[in-house]
Amino acid sequence: MKRILTAILSLAVILCAGCSGGTKAIVMPTAAAPPSATEAAKLTYAEVQAPVDAAWFDDAVMVGDSVTLKLSYYCESHPEALGQAQFFCAGSLGYTNALWDLDNAEAVHPYFKGAIHLTEECAEQTGARKAFIMLGMNDVGLYGADGALDSAKKLIANIENRSPNVLLYIQSATPILTGHEKGTFSNETIKDFNGKLEAYCQSAGYKYLDIYSQLADEKGYLKPEYCSDADAQGIHFTDEACLIWANYLKNNV
Repeated sequence: MKRILTAILSLAVILCAGCSGGTKAIVMPTAAAPPSATEAAKLTYAEVQAPVDAAWFDDAVMVGDSVTLKLSYYCESHPEALGQAQFFCAGSLGYTNALWDLDNAEAVHPYFKGAIHLTEECAEQTGARKAFIMLGMNDVGLYGADGALDSAKKLIANIENRSPNVLLYIQSATPILTGHEKGTFSNETIKDFNGKLEAYCQSAGYKYLDIYSQLADEKGYLKPEYCSDADAQGIHFTDEACLIWANYLKNNV
C-alpha cells in the first residue's frame, strides 16, 4: 500500500512540474469527450432542442397579412397546430401601411373583437406574451427591400414600446410561385429583404424565423404543391404548407 501511495504522489509531482506558482487541479478524461467545434457547428437548433407542443402558443398572437390569415383558417380546423394562438391580421397589411393612422382612407388595419386597431396594439389588445410578426410581402414591390426594412424597424419598435414585456419573433416574408413575379415584387427582392431583416434581428436581439426556406424549391420559388392560388397571385398556401409552417415554429421557437 505504501508503494502505491508513493507512486501516486510521484505522478502528481510530475504532472504539476512546470506550474508557475500555486497548484492546478488534475482533470481526468471522461469516457465520452465533448464534440469538437466542427462537430458542434453541424448541429441545428431543431436537432438539439425538443419541439414545444401546441399549448405553448396559447399566449401568442400571430400578426400578418392574407398569408397569415390562411394560417388562421387552418388553425381553426386544426387546434393541434398552434393551440389557442390568436390572430391579428388584415389582407394587404404591410410594415408600411401598418404605420398609418386609423383615419387614413387608404390605411389597412386588423379588425379584432369588433373594432379596427393599429397593428402595434397586437399584444395590448390580445393580452399575448409572445408576438409573431410576418409582413413585408406587400412592401417589397412598392418600397424595395430597404424601404420595407425601414418600416419593419419602426413597427417593431412601436410594438415593443407599447408592450415592452412581449417576446417578439420576426418571421421572414415567403416565396412567390414561378411566373408570378412583377418588377421588384420578386423572390430576389424578398430574399434581399429577408437577409437584411435577419441581420437586423441578430443585432437587435430578436428571434428570426426563416419560413421562406421551408416552402421554397431549389430555385427559390414557392413549391407548386404549397400554393393555393396558382391561377391568381401565386403567394397563398395550401393546408400542407400551413402544417409545415406550424411544425417549423414548434421546432424553432
